[in-house]
Amino acid sequence: MKKAVIFALCFCMALPLCACSKGESSSTSEQPAAEAANEELIKKLDEQQKLIEEQGKKLETVEKVFNTMFGTSDGSIFDENFDLDEKMNVFNGDVHSLYDDTAVVEAYKSGDSSKLTDAKDKFILEAASKAIKDIIKDGMSDYEKEKAVYDYIFSQAHYDEGNLAAIPHTEDNAHTPYGVLHDHTAICVGNATTFKLFMDMLGIDCKIIHSTETGEHAWDLVKIGEGWYHVDITFDGGGNKPSYSQFNVTDEVKERAGYPWNADEFPKADSTEYSFAVQNASEIGSIADTADLFADALEGDAQYCYFKLPLSKSEQKVEGVSVFYDQIISEISFQLGNDDCECTAVMGFVNGGCYYGGLGISRYCDEEGEDDEPVYDFSGLSVDYESIYSAYSDAFGISLDLSER
Repeated sequence: MKKAVIFALCFCMALPLCACSKGESSSTSEQPAAEAANEELIKKLDEQQKLIEEQGKKLETVEKVFNTMFGTSDGSIFDENFDLDEKMNVFNGDVHSLYDDTAVVEAYKSGDSSKLTDAKDKFILEAASKAIKDIIKDGMSDYEKEKAVYDYIFSQAHYDEGNLAAIPHTEDNAHTPYGVLHDHTAICVGNATTFKLFMDMLGIDCKIIHSTETGEHAWDLVKIGEGWYHVDITFDGGGNKPSYSQFNVTDEVKERAGYPWNADEFPKADSTEYSFAVQNASEIGSIADTADLFADALEGDAQYCYFKLPLSKSEQKVEGVSVFYDQIISEISFQLGNDDCECTAVMGFVNGGCYYGGLGISRYCDEEGEDDEPVYDFSGLSVDYESIYSAYSDAFGISLDLSER
């Protein structure tokens, strides 16, 4: 295709010259004039050839740039299979399609995969079936099955950070279960469709919420017991292991996560019986008691720490009390981060006269003891903090405390 473009360019440039040549050669009364015209023509053709070569080099550069932008390293923007409309989706704000797991689920439940014709569907069925056999044990409750699946998906894929680039680009299968189970790369749609696939295979009611009003995000709504809960693997605040900050949360909590959805189209999620925080919270008497609670969690190998704080009758009447305590825990969590881990406050909620909150703890070292993030030695650096304090005091009238930074 590229050669065709260059040829067309060459042809278009040569046409005027040919016309000029014909006009001049028709006047052959004077031989010297004809020879001079031919020499001029040859000179112009040489110049055009050089120009064509330069344009060809520029075309190759353009091709490299666009191949990089569109992630077509295995192909070319001049390849006949290149689909510009598909690649332009990232610029047009189009959203990813949701994977239809109907055929795979039917094959799993019937034990007959003969109707599956797509190789990727066959792989998805095989991989998901094996996973269920490995992680689901006899006698498990729906909640235990759900958590086992959540842990498994979390362990299988990392987020495709190309989706966060200045020019977003994702792996071709990152929005499907194939991307999670085969490529081990996913975006939110991939996590959501994979979770739903497992829930459908296990006979647990599940729906996907695909929010596109303020940017694309997808997560799940699952029914455990008699209640519905939001599940968002992508927004889990964990590092190498999940912190369950978005596992079985309510509408109230999910509404504060930043992506809107049409609540009229989905069941109300206001149950907390199977909320992870409720299931795993330690009761404390006051916010001050979180100090010892968090210290034990950080000294151990915990990836999360949840607590239950009984509220006074007057506190229970205050609208937004959960937001108030969230702010306190958020500031505390920031101060607790160190060279070994990062702490993030989970979004809390009020239930049964108590505030439920906690920390997600992201460890910088993996199970093999290798650093995921570098630990820097700043001992060779010095800062005149007094001048900073003075500058901000003069400009803003505030007193900074950078001792914990």
